[in-house]
Amino acid sequence: MNVHILKGAMAMQRWIDQKVASRAYAETQCEWDKLVIVIKKCSTLPKPILVKLTSEQLLQMLGLNA
Repeated sequence: MNVHILKGAMAMQRWIDQKVASRAYAETQCEWDKLVIVIKKCSTLPKPILVKLTSEQLLQMLGLNA
């Protein structure tokens, strides 16, 4: 009899875990979709000059010509 009770409890816990996981996945997917929409609305930003200069200087220090 204890085996049947334990199996029922384990099945219930598995169902709860699956429910939590599917809800978390749905919320994450919703947030991701919102982020994609926001990114599509933003115009492309130019590369900051300071970063470009720094990367060119680093490449020269490493002996690599850009």
